[in-house]
This record gives sequence, structure tokens and C-alpha cells, in this order.
Amino acid sequence: MDATAPQKMRNSRWDRKPIVYDGAKTAIAHLTERDIDIFKCLASYQYLPSDYIHAFVRGDYKSLIHRLNLLSRKPNLYINRPQQQREHAEANYRKLVYELDNRGAQVLRDCDIAVSKKKDHRNFAHELMVCQIAASLELGTIANPKIKLIRWPTILASDKLNPLSIPVGDHCKIPDGEPIVIVRHFEPTTYMFLVQEADCGTEPIDATNSERSSIRRMFEDYLTIIKHRTYQTHFGANTFMVAIVTTNGPRMNSMMALLERMNPGQSAKRFLFKHIPAFTSYQPSAPATGQMLTDPWTRVGYPEFCLINE
Repeated sequence: MDATAPQKMRNSRWDRKPIVYDGAKTAIAHLTERDIDIFKCLASYQYLPSDYIHAFVRGDYKSLIHRLNLLSRKPNLYINRPQQQREHAEANYRKLVYELDNRGAQVLRDCDIAVSKKKDHRNFAHELMVCQIAASLELGTIANPKIKLIRWPTILASDKLNPLSIPVGDHCKIPDGEPIVIVRHFEPTTYMFLVQEADCGTEPIDATNSERSSIRRMFEDYLTIIKHRTYQTHFGANTFMVAIVTTNGPRMNSMMALLERMNPGQSAKRFLFKHIPAFTSYQPSAPATGQMLTDPWTRVGYPEFCLINE
């Protein structure tokens, strides 16, 4: 009689029980270079859906899905699937989102790769959007060797730099996403300092209470930073752009209309607008492409702007 392939017990996509063959043999992950690359991605971005991980590490997508499943289960536990994603009504049918777990972080540290301490979950939908924006910016450089990104840890090492929080009068403004510098190796080489804001639609566009967080207050803070050129004294940057991503076209248009009413003058050209579906939306999630870098951004009173144009 011919030998048959071992039968695998079916697991829930939400538990961390081991993969067991024939009711006895537990599947153990023997780490590969590609696994290390997966861990590096998740060390760089707190949360990534499986298609974003695939966009970075490449290879066969179906094989990657099986590998991510194995790496997340006992006794491996190198990566984790945040339980907050189960809150989506179609959670069982959407691409799974992953984060680096403690064992995966230790593997990187053993390879002399710095890893930040694991963060607590606060606002999963917002944090996921921040990660998708930043990852898309990096993905946009893969096919364009003339464009490079300098990310926050490298910027932070500069002797010109101050902390992430930017002083604005009696308070500080902290961007949602870590700032980056886009290096465009044209003739001549140019540098663009970019901060990122992710709006999940939870804050009012305008608020009568000036102390309450709102899109108006965000605009006021950045207009003050631009007016006083605080980005120069605080970050040592000669350029400064604010990339704002929200959840749909109507909300984006409302935000742009507010900025126009605030009479920003030439400062309006520094505000860039896009929208992608929110985590809570029934629309398909934002594709794992470099659209944040390669596709044009909308502006108030100025032509569309592409971050990679000469």
C-alpha cells in the first residue's frame, strides 16, 4: 500500500494551537532567511496585513500564508495575529494582520538587529492605517532606484534633531506617523521632509471647543509650524510637507474645504491629501502597493503633487 501524506488537523484562524499531523506530530518552524525578513518587516511596522508582508518578502503568496500561520502557532509563537481585527464584521474572510511577537523580536536581537519594545494596543484601526501609509511609501521605492527613504531611527541619529514632538505655543504636536525624508536622486539630489497624519474619521472636522482634538486644530498647529519655520529649528529640515490620509472621498473633500476657509495662503501647497478605506469599512482594504509614493496627492488651490517628481 502506498504511503499517504500526513493528515493535518484543522485549526481556527484565531487561536494559537499547534499544527498537529496525524494527531501526534507537532509542526515546528525551523527558521529561514525569509522568516528573518518577515520579522524585520514586522519590527519596522507594528501591524501588516499578509499581502503587505508578501510585497516586501516576495515569493509564492500561498506558501507565505502557510508559513505565517505556522510562525504564529505554538510552539513557535514568533509572530501574532492581533485579536482586535476580529471586530470587523467580515473578519473571517479578510487578509489577516500580523505583528511581531516576543520570540520573533528576540531572534532579531540575537542577530544584532535593534527592535523597539512591543507596544500596547490602543486604537488598532488607526495604528494599522499609520502602518499601511508608511509601508506603502517604502514599497514605492522598490521599483525606483532613484528614490530612497531615510526613516525615523536614522533621522533621530542626526545631531541636528530634536524629539518627535514639535513645540506649538503652549503645547506640542506629535505626528501620527514617524517623519521620513524622501531622497530624490535626480540632478540635483533633493530632500523632502514629510510628516504623516492618519484620520479614521473619529474626530470632528471642526469643533467649537478649541481644546478638543479636531481637524481644524491639526491644521492650525501645522500652519503655525510652517509660519514660524519650526521644522527648521526643530528638525533641521529645509522642506516640510504634511501628508494627510483619511477614509473616503467625501471626508477628504470636507477637510480640504475647511483648510481653504482658513485662508492658508501659500502654505496650502504643503498639505497633501489622499484617502484609503478604513479598517472598519466593508470596502476592500488598501492594496499592498507603493501608491502613497508613486500616485499623485490632491492639494487645495494647487495642482496635484507627486512625491517622486523631479
